[in-house]
Amino acid sequence: MNTFSSIINSSDRKSILVTGCDFFSGYMIAHTILKMKGKHFHRVIVGFYKENELVHLLKQQGAEPVNLSIDDCDGIVRAYSMADIVVVVPPVSDDKWCDGDPCVYLHAAEKANVKGLVLCSKTNIKELGSLPYIKPLCKMEEAFGKIKDRVKVTSLMRCSIHIDMLWLFRRQIATDRQICLSADKNAKFVPVVEADGALGLYNMLVDPKFPPGTYELTGPGSVDFNDVAQSVSSAIEMDISYNQVDRDDVVEYLKAKTGVCHNVAEFIGDMLEAVSMGLLDKKTDDLRKLLGKTPMSVMDYMHKNASDFKPNH
Repeated sequence: MNTFSSIINSSDRKSILVTGCDFFSGYMIAHTILKMKGKHFHRVIVGFYKENELVHLLKQQGAEPVNLSIDDCDGIVRAYSMADIVVVVPPVSDDKWCDGDPCVYLHAAEKANVKGLVLCSKTNIKELGSLPYIKPLCKMEEAFGKIKDRVKVTSLMRCSIHIDMLWLFRRQIATDRQICLSADKNAKFVPVVEADGALGLYNMLVDPKFPPGTYELTGPGSVDFNDVAQSVSSAIEMDISYNQVDRDDVVEYLKAKTGVCHNVAEFIGDMLEAVSMGLLDKKTDDLRKLLGKTPMSVMDYMHKNASDFKPNH
């Protein structure tokens, strides 16, 4: 059976390209690979739509940045031709995310004769496709299904909602002592930590015991946002409450206070709506197998990153 590790081992250039690196998921995947640079990959190329702090950080870590756009399929093909393996993180920050054709990121892999292709998606994607800012990702999965047999090795990595999004609200937590999001406080979901998901993907790429295929990455247990608030309270030793607010309030807060673009803010709004709809309460064992250990829980994550959420940080 062909595996991603066999592609790496047979290549002289040992190069990988990760798209969407101006978005948190893409950044964390590239960051994880760069920490291991030289062990399996000698060249790490990071694709982005708009250069931001995340891209600057990756450049400092030794990545080669390349500007990619949904409107420039030829440019994507040229970038892909430099890589043995391409990891497609959805280009949510692109202005054409909703009214363009993000599937060019999949079709370009075939045109560039990429040997290995990974698409990062979301758990329960068919049901999530009813949400406007997640719908383009549903279309990308459909395109992936059509071309995957024409690429040597492919995998589909579906993740649940990332608990790391709380980091965007850290000032709110520290100042107002509350978490203000649009999700139903009683809705259960199974969040995953970005770093765990990224390491699981990396292990799938480099360890021959993990075959290509579909992986569903979730955390270790189901929680609601009341539980999340209790975990934050425990970690920072302050009483933190959860307050459900309108979606528009969350989107405007993200745009005004965190610097994320409109599409990313709306994508987060859609993910929170998916929590309220009960669409992200699926737990699997895939990530534990890829990591060789139990993934971090919300409590684990908060205690590890407690200093980021305390006042005066």
